[in-house]
Amino acid sequence: MALYRTYRPLAFVDVVGQDHIVTTLEQAVMQDKLSHAYLFAGSRGTGKTSVARILAKHIMTHGIPDGPLKQQIIKGIEEGSLVDLLEIDAASNRSIDDVRDLIEKIQFSPVVAAAKVYIIDEAHMLTKDAFNALLKTLEEPPEYAHFILATTELHKIPSTIQSRCQTFPFRPIEEEDIVRRLQYIADQEHITVDREALRLVARHVEGGLRDAISLLDQMRSLPKITVQDVEQRIGVSGHEHIERVVDAIQRNDPPALLDAVQALEEAGVPLDLFLRSLLTLIRSELHHAIAEKKPITEHMHALDILLEAVRDLRLAPVPGLVVEAALLALCAPAGKERGRAEILPAKAAEKVEKKK
Repeated sequence: MALYRTYRPLAFVDVVGQDHIVTTLEQAVMQDKLSHAYLFAGSRGTGKTSVARILAKHIMTHGIPDGPLKQQIIKGIEEGSLVDLLEIDAASNRSIDDVRDLIEKIQFSPVVAAAKVYIIDEAHMLTKDAFNALLKTLEEPPEYAHFILATTELHKIPSTIQSRCQTFPFRPIEEEDIVRRLQYIADQEHITVDREALRLVARHVEGGLRDAISLLDQMRSLPKITVQDVEQRIGVSGHEHIERVVDAIQRNDPPALLDAVQALEEAGVPLDLFLRSLLTLIRSELHHAIAEKKPITEHMHALDILLEAVRDLRLAPVPGLVVEAALLALCAPAGKERGRAEILPAKAAEKVEKKK
């Protein structure tokens, strides 16, 4: 089993880096002030789904004394087999028909648990009609029904939905918290790893603990995980390829750009981490442009393109094609070379290295 599944938090005490949320939810449980609708918002890998399942345990066992039934419910939630808990990935179940099917099931009382809980992941992917159908249920939910929506893009959730939910912002997890968790997992799994290697992983995942654990999992078979091993895995040593890509964009040279992307893939530089490096560069230039009171239209356009590519990459059958399309879109039309040059600095590779 993958390490991130083995070490998924099973109780509030296990949650890393979200103390402000855990404290509030624990108090709500103790004071019997549970809401019928929650909205968890934050970047990927920060614990939204894990906390949703933990909260579901408390909701679904409320009023049930310790014993076989309570243990059965908790085990069913952890294994994903409990009929009264329905988890939906809105990225693939986003239509009005999917939501109507969910609403029909709500009409039936819970079979085993004290309540029914619906966890809707990637909730921002629901269609407008699906949101409208869901809104009616959120306005007058059955007493036994609770909803937990999770999203990485809060701004795409309609205000009418947000107003009917208790919203909790999940923060990117601090580097030290990630390092401590990785060290704990390494000790439990008898993985030998340099502390500095863990720090490099923590810096690179930008607050996403799940990504950090996945990286550790990929290297666990090594005799000892060193900084050099991490650099090779995450592509820090591939900064020269990043420089080639940036140079091709600045020169508005699509053939050179495609060659650079191919070299990037052949070198084994992870495409998602490469895109994040570009985002970091453009963000830095955006802040500089704002400070200098320069136009930022091109910066915002570039950020939109790359952010969409990062989202699409996860489900793409051909990831390289997503990256190529995004980078080609960044190539300047005729007469726009100067604007493109300003959003991607000439010393790109040096800035990438400094960020690491």
